[in-house]
Amino acid sequence: MRLFLRKLGRAFRNVLVFLFILGLLFVGFVFHQTIWEYLVNGQSYTQVYLGDKAYKKDDYQTAINHYQRALQLYPEHIKARYNLANIYVVYEDFSGAAEQYRTVLKYDPNYYNAGISLGIILSEEFQDYDQAIQEYVKAIRTKAPVINIPFIYDNRQQIKKAKSIAYYNMGLAFRDKSMLYASDSREYRELLLKAAECYEKSLELDVYNYDAQYNLALTAHILGLYTEALTGYCRAMVIAPLNYEAHFNLAILLKQKSYYKEAYEEFKDVGSLIVYEGDTVHAAYLYSMLNEVSQMVIAENGYEPEKLVKKIDNEIEANVTRPDDDITINELEAAIKKRIKTASICKNYLEGI
Repeated sequence: MRLFLRKLGRAFRNVLVFLFILGLLFVGFVFHQTIWEYLVNGQSYTQVYLGDKAYKKDDYQTAINHYQRALQLYPEHIKARYNLANIYVVYEDFSGAAEQYRTVLKYDPNYYNAGISLGIILSEEFQDYDQAIQEYVKAIRTKAPVINIPFIYDNRQQIKKAKSIAYYNMGLAFRDKSMLYASDSREYRELLLKAAECYEKSLELDVYNYDAQYNLALTAHILGLYTEALTGYCRAMVIAPLNYEAHFNLAILLKQKSYYKEAYEEFKDVGSLIVYEGDTVHAAYLYSMLNEVSQMVIAENGYEPEKLVKKIDNEIEANVTRPDDDITINELEAAIKKRIKTASICKNYLEGI
């Protein structure tokens, strides 16, 4: 009896194993395509992982090989295609990059970074400004999914910053397009005003966007809106005190408006920054500008020429050609920012900043 029960139990277990295997075969038959796709895509994710590792090490050819293998297995892998496009940009294969960005947007129209990157290539490399502007508009209008996990992850600022970048680059596209209408003053001005509007919208999303602030001031300067330009340059200088372009353009503007003493002070700041960076080519040009402004100060104030020229030349030598080697970059930045806010012409244009 016991032997019979043991045989019966063994047979029952065998039947269960048989039914389990049969069930697996049935599931495999029904879902074989889905299972196969999962296995294939799993291989593609492995290739993307290896591609990402190579990408981070700037081993671009290895990364390309892995990404291309991943896309052969799973053409809809957006990250692989986007990173592949970025590498093509590094290699200056802009046509290949544009094709990949377009394919990314085909699979995911909400991938705004691909739209922005495509717009930059269209504008800067192919001079297709109208199409570039359309890509920026689509990126700005994208309803990107917001992910907010308290204390862990929040992509709202990331989305906001990306759209600020899109507005800024759209402004550049309008600016570059305006160059095609240099002989048509009305159209030229209209396009520059559109560029300025884009820069303003960029700053609404990211008030610390130096490039947008600087280009807004430069556009106002070109349009002859001197008060707006002066204010814009001052704001840009506060955002990034060590970027000498805003200082230099402000000095040029002040010189144009016959504020020679103030222009001289700004040229001195530019000189300190240029020499701090070791830019001897621009330093030589700046030295000639300082001499020119110093002569205008003499003419304006009626000082004895020889004494004032010697005094100003000594200040130029001290402040431009021999900056303090011991000063740190943070100290230089703090000193310049303090002067901008308290001891320059900007102090009258920076209320609330």
